[in-house]
Amino acid sequence: MKKTLFLLSTAAAVVAMMSFSGCRKDPLKDMSNEESRIYITNHDSSTNFSSYSTFSIVDSVAVLSSRSDSAKKALTDYDKKLIASVTASMQQRGYTLVNKAAKPDLGVNLTRIDNSFTNISWNPGWWGGVGYWDPGYWGYPGGGWFWPSYYTVYQVNERQTAIDVFDLKNPKDNKLTAVWNALWRGSGVWDINNVDTMVQTSFAQSPYLTKSN
Repeated sequence: MKKTLFLLSTAAAVVAMMSFSGCRKDPLKDMSNEESRIYITNHDSSTNFSSYSTFSIVDSVAVLSSRSDSAKKALTDYDKKLIASVTASMQQRGYTLVNKAAKPDLGVNLTRIDNSFTNISWNPGWWGGVGYWDPGYWGYPGGGWFWPSYYTVYQVNERQTAIDVFDLKNPKDNKLTAVWNALWRGSGVWDINNVDTMVQTSFAQSPYLTKSN
């Protein structure tokens, strides 16, 4: 009796697991745009962010594309929203916005990266020689086997947004040092409706980025 009960319990558990897995979200197919986004932040660990008081931010956004060797500047509604949102977050951290002519302590660059492209790959096919599972196993000795050639067309759509903060107060050999940066990847990073959330998330990951001690 005990053995029978065990087997019935096991069967019930398997059915329950199958039912659960059937209702569970597929981690790739059912992922929302928000769930697909990745926020990467980095900083110079030797930097004392409380030593800075002022900042200036670019008046447009640089756009880099895999289809071009040079960057261009843009000021779309998305770019205006991005500038305003980053500015507000910097001010909330205690930094004062000034014109770049006023020699700010920090400079903020904004960049959109368009890495979208279409490509074609060609597999030339190949002939198989003698091996453990060669044609002789299937009754065709010495015949070899052939895999036909084929073309594959694939498209990559990857858009990113980057925020870079530079130390303008302490240049080294006329070179600027990046003290903080953030990178957004995933679906919807170029959607204007997501800008505030993405900026807030990046700053929330960076509690050290503040004027306060």
